[in-house]
Amino acid sequence: MTLKITDGGADSKFSMEPKEFKGMVYNIRIVEKALGTVNYDLTEKQVNSREHSRSLFVAKDIKEGEIFTEENIKSIRPGFGLETKYIENVLATVAVRI
Repeated sequence: MTLKITDGGADSKFSMEPKEFKGMVYNIRIVEKALGTVNYDLTEKQVNSREHSRSLFVAKDIKEGEIFTEENIKSIRPGFGLETKYIENVLATVAVRI
């Protein structure tokens, strides 16, 4: 930002004057409002149908230090466990006892 482009300077050719900067900020705020917010909460209908969805389940006994694989983790119903969208986060991680 520069107070006046005509005053010159190393960056003045591509700098904004205060009025231009204010306009840019104003437009950014409009875009932020247009984008809205993301809500990952389940709707009432989704909550009611959750028992019919799938979730991740440990299909075999796993010892501490063993790696989670597609052989020992399965996607099953009812869906009261970890959501299946987290499968990539679980695979190849090491089991720990808490």
